Amino acid sequence: MPDVISFRDAIKATEGEDRALLIGNGFSAQYFSYANLLAEANLDKDGPIKALFDRLETLDFEAVVRALENATIVERAYGHIAHADQLEIDAQTVREALVTAVNATHPAHRDDLVFHYESAAAFLSHFSKGQVFTLNYDLLLYWVNLEKGLLTDGFGLGEEIDGGRFKGPYQEDAYCKMFNLHGGLHLFQNGIGEVYKALNYGDGLVANITHQITEKKRLPVYVAEGTSKSKLRKINSVEYLRHCYRTLQDTKAAVFVFGHSADPNDAHIYNAIFGSKAQHVYFGVYEPEPEKVAALDAELAKYKKLGGDRVEYSFFNSQTAYVWDGPPEGDAVE
Repeated sequence: MPDVISFRDAIKATEGEDRALLIGNGFSAQYFSYANLLAEANLDKDGPIKALFDRLETLDFEAVVRALENATIVERAYGHIAHADQLEIDAQTVREALVTAVNATHPAHRDDLVFHYESAAAFLSHFSKGQVFTLNYDLLLYWVNLEKGLLTDGFGLGEEIDGGRFKGPYQEDAYCKMFNLHGGLHLFQNGIGEVYKALNYGDGLVANITHQITEKKRLPVYVAEGTSKSKLRKINSVEYLRHCYRTLQDTKAAVFVFGHSADPNDAHIYNAIFGSKAQHVYFGVYEPEPEKVAALDAELAKYKKLGGDRVEYSFFNSQTAYVWDGPPEGDAVE
């Protein structure tokens, strides 16, 4: 079995080097225990809307709404007015289902969670001079960053619009340290493809997102497809996401992976990392039992070979990063 070192030792090994961080669902697991938003949407599992998700082989609410809206146009052209009306109702039902899922998986305000902000900030501070990539589309990293202001997100050169509901657009030449590889529930696109971030407005960020979906009929930019190929197709359809992905492909840092399992449905991410000029990959393993580490070793070895065998990798015990609970006395990473 490959050696598994502590997070502290991995940080020490990269002293003086640029570091990048890639976070997956494990970063949010202590607060958000959902596999995907569709599971929390309360759609009839035997109804036509859920069947449409299945037929389209997608978890993307926007793709289903778009299919329903296109079908509505066809039905009206053929004079099937009653069915067209039903499809319009169904499209709104999908939007409202997304709202249900967002509210089921997030509190109304970030203050409603008992965050260990200091601990999370201490973890992220090791990467604040580098880059942080996230595969999550929940709001946790966004909220932590709002609380501590560690990472710039590329929207800082933009302006507040829509009465203060949004800020942006995102600019590639803006000073940016945080990249949402799979989008986020707080990110929305305008008619010409520019991406803006939703702000805490009135009753909070979640309320603003809810307003955009139900009242404005706008859906967030996020990647929820089930396969790596379909995820990459969605990434290539949005310039903001393409830019984030290119930035990962271009990294020259030591890359730390936290809270992810290198599943084949995210092969595009590991192809990007192992095809880059990364100095080294430090892969975090939760509860690193021999069988688990051996399986991950075999998986990463495939990506390493496909990338030309240039980027080496090691494993660290992700529990020793103490992201949310803080280290025991005397075990803090300097």
